[in-house]
Amino acid sequence: MSSNALESQGVLLQLSDGASPEVYTTIAEISDINFATGSASVIDTSDLESTAKEKRMGLPDEGQCSFTCNYIPTNTQHAALKAAKAARSLKNFKIRYTDSPNTVELFSAYVLTMPRTIGVDGVIQANFTLEISGALS
Repeated sequence: MSSNALESQGVLLQLSDGASPEVYTTIAEISDINFATGSASVIDTSDLESTAKEKRMGLPDEGQCSFTCNYIPTNTQHAALKAAKAARSLKNFKIRYTDSPNTVELFSAYVLTMPRTIGVDGVIQANFTLEISGALS
């Protein structure tokens, strides 16, 4: 039995430089990427003539993307992410999958958090959380 599953090894998360045209550069040393499931509001449209609840879906929310990396303060992309968090600026990202040709998803996000982990017999890691704004395309 064959599988069409894509390998995780080789997936790239890239950060835009914000120029026109945009140039995306791979964020270095990422060990995992997680997309939290987004949701949409449920709008109650029931009225006094309804015999059961009637509903409509609100706008979709793509949720969050988080990733862990070996943190290198002098790395250009790591420094840019830290600066984006401080400036509360919206950044453009690209994720490239390992199929051929590569499936690509684009999204905009704010850097919400970037806690660092430092411990004995380990390396310094950062776990960035991105708050997605708009749709993935």
